[in-house]
Amino acid sequence: MAATTAGLRLLADDLVWAESPCWDDGRLWVSDTQGSRLFLLTGDDTVIHTLDSPINGTGILPSGELVGARMTGARLDSFDGERWSLHAELSGWVTGTLGDLIVLPDGTVLVDEVRGPDRPGRLLRIAPDGATPIVSVAADDLVFPNGLVVVDEGRTLVVAETYAHRLTAFTLGPNGELTDRRLWFDLRAELGDDFRPDGACVAADGSVWVATTSGNAFIRVADGALVDRIDVDGFAIACCLGAGDDLILTSATSRDPELSVTDAAHRQRTRARVSALHHPTTVNPTTDNPQ
Repeated sequence: MAATTAGLRLLADDLVWAESPCWDDGRLWVSDTQGSRLFLLTGDDTVIHTLDSPINGTGILPSGELVGARMTGARLDSFDGERWSLHAELSGWVTGTLGDLIVLPDGTVLVDEVRGPDRPGRLLRIAPDGATPIVSVAADDLVFPNGLVVVDEGRTLVVAETYAHRLTAFTLGPNGELTDRRLWFDLRAELGDDFRPDGACVAADGSVWVATTSGNAFIRVADGALVDRIDVDGFAIACCLGAGDDLILTSATSRDPELSVTDAAHRQRTRARVSALHHPTTVNPTTDNPQ
């Protein structure tokens, strides 16, 4: 059965587009890509950082600083809470738009390069090496790469290919190299054409939560099977784990009934929400498998 949202708690609802929620030691970062703002939610307090250039994907570096992908700036920047500084210059590599990212334990960053729904995208690897990180292509020929997660105790990277309606897995090597590409989960085959994967996160039990965009739902996948589903009122964007058993969800609706959510976002006519749901996750196909 689909999980109930009766306990859904609204954390913020004045964003244009709520991307890449990132939980870090009691603080929740959320990137408002279309509003060019970075939100920091801490309990009852909200701090909004206005940006000259919007941040898309975010993560936490081993130093404790936030790292963000400049959506149209072809660079990664780090933020110490007060000042931004260059983390990696990518202008020689990027011809599209930077998307989601993930930080590996050694500080290596994998970031999406998106070139549109009809042009293959790539994953770039930015490996720490003193003052000048080493940049390389980790994977190419990806159909609108999006959310990134690491599972199997660090052995597998899963990437959402939004317009291919699938989750794709790679074996993750010790230096961030990606091999053995394979299908991990087919959303179209299991759920239909409306279900395109966007942001994703790993649950406490090692299964994976995925936002399904126009599917208006967050699904949980374990061992190649759909084991849980949360239906929401709106376009499902991204998710992350919060404190305890809280699942952080971001979604958006159009303020204009004549516009789709994605069209409305480009015109800043959306209302994006950040919510929390207490939702313990345990893989149990007998009780959790949606009917």
